[in-house]
Formats: sequence, C-alpha cells, structure tokens
Amino acid sequence: MFRHCVAGIDFSAGWDQVQAQLKRMTSLLGIQQLTLVHVDEPRQWTHRDFTDAASGVRLEQVARDVQAGLGIEVHSRLASGFAATAILEVATRQQADLIVVANRSHSRGRDLIMGNVALNLVRLSTPPLLVVPFDMGATNESAPLLLVTDNSPLSSGARTCFAGLLGTRKGRVMLIQRPDQQPTLSEMEDLNALAASHADVTIDSVTGNPVAEICRVAREIEAPLIIFGMRAGTIGQQYHDSLLEDLCRQTLSPVLLIPS
Repeated sequence: MFRHCVAGIDFSAGWDQVQAQLKRMTSLLGIQQLTLVHVDEPRQWTHRDFTDAASGVRLEQVARDVQAGLGIEVHSRLASGFAATAILEVATRQQADLIVVANRSHSRGRDLIMGNVALNLVRLSTPPLLVVPFDMGATNESAPLLLVTDNSPLSSGARTCFAGLLGTRKGRVMLIQRPDQQPTLSEMEDLNALAASHADVTIDSVTGNPVAEICRVAREIEAPLIIFGMRAGTIGQQYHDSLLEDLCRQTLSPVLLIPS
C-alpha cells in the first residue's frame, strides 16, 4: 500500500523509536523501499562543509544498518533548509507514498519556542504521514487497529486505508460526534458497511473530549496504529485541524494521517 517511504532522521534518540516502528510497520504498510532524509537546517550552518561531510558519512552508515535490519532497499539523502519543507520536497520529487517523522514534544509552549517538525508536516504534507512519538507507549500487535473518524469527507481516505490494512486483524472505529455537524445518512451507511464487511470491527461514539478519549482507548488497548483523515497540504477546517494537531501532540501511539 505504501511502497516507497521517506523518513526524516536527525540522529537523536527519537530516531531509535522511528527505526523500531519502521521494522514493525514494513509488513503492515507494505513498505518496499525507504529513503532516509537528514536536513541541515539554517541554525547549523556555521561550519556547513564539515557538517555536511560528517552527516553524510553517518547517514550512509545508518542506511546500511537499516537495510540490513529491514531487508528492504534503503537510500539516503542530505537536504538543506527548514526540516519540514525539505523533507516534503524530497518526498514530492521521489513520489513517495508515505512520510515518517518522530514527534518530540507534547507541549504547545515548547513548539512555539523550538518549532516542531512533525506538526509542521501535519499542516503541510500532501502524502500520507506517519507520526511516531518519541516517548511511545506499549503496543500490542494483536490489538485492534484504531480508526478515528467524524465521517466527514475528510475521513473518506482514512476509512479506505483502514479497510485495506485490516485483512484478518481486529479493528475499532471511534466516531467523533462533532458539535457543528451531524453525519449524513450515506456517511453512516458507508461506516456500517465497513463494519458489516469485517466481523471483528466495532464502532464506538465519542461524546466527551475527543482527544482525551482517543488517547485513553489507544493506551488501554495498546493500539499498534491510529488512523486519521487530514486535509491535503493546507489548514482549513478549524475544528478538524485543532483536533488533529492535539491528537498528534498528546498520543503515545503511532498516528497514520491520510489526506483527503
């Protein structure tokens, strides 16, 4: 489903978490080729020639190690500029099916001061995006995949992806009851058809704080993956965008964001 994946790497401790998730996700997501991207950002340009050379050697070594560990084709790319934009540009040029990035912060204040590559990609990305938290919680491979949807048109791609990934796995749908919109009859029929075609899919309604409830359920069932729909490369619907960013900031589970 996601044959070619681009993964951002900054050589921090969080990369170990991303690498572990890639090993687990390769089979589930159908990844056959991986491109590792390290971005030399403006604040690192004091000794740029030396930095590029050192980063290049280290990146090539990581690529060899990852290829040996995953058993798939792995390439490396050095880029310069602002991290989120540079990673997206590489993914676009290479027509990647998926971008993978680690999220290091759960704090709005820290994001304002330090920036947040993962959340910038949430706002900008046109390919699907897998966000892996640095301090990821426990996951259970036999636990259900978790689809979060408000049944709006923005969620149609996520529903399709969820159905494609299920196979013989269990699934759980968390239907968000939006304060400003009720799902149409056809949208509910689509969701019911999804549950009817997979015997091990259950549907729950979320009526309280959606982010807190999603995080609680994901933590309790040790969800291996949360799947969520997003707008493709733009900020638009305020409720949806705020919910999406808050979920990526707070959850301890990997989140797969599928553009509309």
